[in-house]
Amino acid sequence: MLQALREWLIGICTTIFFITAVEIILPDNSLKKYAKFVLGLILITIFINPLIKIFDRKFDINTYTSNAIKSFDMKKTEEDFQKYKEKNINNTLEVFKLNLQSSCEKKLKEKYPESNYKVQVDAAYDNKNDNIFIKDMKVGVKDGNIEKIKKITIGSDSKTVDNSANELNTERGQNIKKYLGDELNISKDVIQVYKM
Repeated sequence: MLQALREWLIGICTTIFFITAVEIILPDNSLKKYAKFVLGLILITIFINPLIKIFDRKFDINTYTSNAIKSFDMKKTEEDFQKYKEKNINNTLEVFKLNLQSSCEKKLKEKYPESNYKVQVDAAYDNKNDNIFIKDMKVGVKDGNIEKIKKITIGSDSKTVDNSANELNTERGQNIKKYLGDELNISKDVIQVYKM
């Protein structure tokens, strides 16, 4: 018991000496008040440490501090992991869309070489099933070399182009829908074929 009291008093004296040295070294500015606050907290923990050990013999301030730091680090790691995961999913979606668009344009050109094609894909990530699915696919078909003039609306905030007026509901359009639906194993309902 006397040894513990001796160690406690030595700890208090050492801490006070350390605090005094730090206060002398620090310049008089706004940093000094924050340093005094932190040093005061250190002094309080030195004072309280033996009282806590009386109630809990296994208590060690170093272990407690280490566990608190690990807890903060784990939360930060989880937040960083979630940010990385979301960024990775978004990048994967963009690459998936671009690859699918170019692949579909190439396959359509091979299957139906008399026309040119422009494919736009809208895909999303399903967290529940952990996969990517195609929400919407627009296939533009252009015959010949001259592209049809698109209707322009001035003063509209919408940047999406409405292709429903040019929708290709002919047998050719149905064949393109069936071909892409079978190739990609998706429903023909998500595929829209229109004339460019």
